[in-house]
Amino acid sequence: MRGFNLWSGLGATYYYMQHLQFGQALPEQLKNDALRRGQSNIKAGLYGHLVELLAREVILNGQVRGGRPLNTAGDAFKAMSMIHRLDDKSWGLHGSRSEDIILQLSRIAFQQFPWQSPPTNGVLARYHMLYSHPSVAPMVEAEFGMSTGELFQLILLFAEEMVRRPTLAFEFLPAAEESIRAPVLALSERISRSSDELRAATVERQSYDVNWAYSFNPLRAYPLVHAGNPRSVMCPAPPILLQRLTDGLYFDLMRADRGFGNAIGKAFERYVGKVMERIGKDTFELREEACWGKPERRSVDWIVIDQSAALFVECKLGRLDIASQTEIAPEPPFIAAIERLAGNVGQLYTTLGEALAGGYPHWKPDGRPVHPMVVTFHEWFCFGPFFYKHLDKLVEAEFEKHGLDRVLLERHPYSVCSIAEFEGLLTACRGASIDSVLSEKISPDHRQSLLRGFLADRYPGAISNAMGTFEDGMDLVIDGPSRLTRK
Repeated sequence: MRGFNLWSGLGATYYYMQHLQFGQALPEQLKNDALRRGQSNIKAGLYGHLVELLAREVILNGQVRGGRPLNTAGDAFKAMSMIHRLDDKSWGLHGSRSEDIILQLSRIAFQQFPWQSPPTNGVLARYHMLYSHPSVAPMVEAEFGMSTGELFQLILLFAEEMVRRPTLAFEFLPAAEESIRAPVLALSERISRSSDELRAATVERQSYDVNWAYSFNPLRAYPLVHAGNPRSVMCPAPPILLQRLTDGLYFDLMRADRGFGNAIGKAFERYVGKVMERIGKDTFELREEACWGKPERRSVDWIVIDQSAALFVECKLGRLDIASQTEIAPEPPFIAAIERLAGNVGQLYTTLGEALAGGYPHWKPDGRPVHPMVVTFHEWFCFGPFFYKHLDKLVEAEFEKHGLDRVLLERHPYSVCSIAEFEGLLTACRGASIDSVLSEKISPDHRQSLLRGFLADRYPGAISNAMGTFEDGMDLVIDGPSRLTRK
């Protein structure tokens, strides 16, 4: 990669990203023969994770001035093929392949699966609903100098510019009110770095072992790149920019306000309730968390009831650090993360035991099955023997720690899923029933399957239909008050 020009290489990654995530047409010179024949991106060997790695390697090795342009399919696909082979080689040289093969499958999922779910209005609306929660919105405004609505209007304006070219010209800014201009530029500077700074950060993060292809890409923190002038920036990966301005703001807000963790947790609980209200409509009866007694006792976050069963839902953000998603080590960080999840499951069973004993003021057992579930905001890709072997063992430890009756675990097996999967699950349950869907999912044939895959196989359309749950959720943003656009 050292013979190529950095900026032309990042321009190529921009076009490939826009094509993969938003379906934009590729320039003819960036199409290989398979793409010209109309074959799929997969058959053509074009994958989001490889394009991201290409951007990383261009930043690490490309020439800021001079060098050959990296603007043809031949050079780009050759580079991505070399990256793929180097990844395979690093795995082939790993001395503990037989012990780590199942963990390897998990981290492949973390690396590759997110690229299969492009950003949509529904996804943006999900983040907007979290950040506009009454407990969170003041923190957003205090940290960024703009309301949550204005922040998401800015995201849409950035996305609009990104459709046309890889550089951000801030075309909307001259017409914006003067009071919002400085916050916009401050946010841009927060998420941008010079190419030299990004190269240094990449060198610091680089790993030359089995973790080579999985080390953190500084573009995730700084998706805007410049040559020294922070007012003239380039975005080589627009989906990563959107991710930074939605999910990535979590870290900014955590550093800014110690109360953010509790506030965003409450916001997520409220979002889950809105999801159930929107999808369930007249099908589900919902019961929100109840508090009672002295000292105060709390129920599970939500109970969802239909004619067949009750679903006990505990909501957890479930954020995973980068090491947990990517590192192979003698003591994999992913296991420590699974231990935290096991603690959430133990908490769920503690309150479930009380509920089944008649201790809840707002729900009593009536003979219908009860299915406990932990719903995380972030994806854990819960599948396979590595994940469930460790989670089941750690859940058993939680039962011993809290003196819980193992009969609970046998009679009411737990499930774990992400909010995106949960929306699909509710859609499937609305068409069938809670008990029929959950009983099949927790059966030995399907328990270790990814819920997303199970739903696609057994309830086709459930996930895709659920993606439109809040497809209108950005309408309030577009129509809301703004200092960014003159209406």
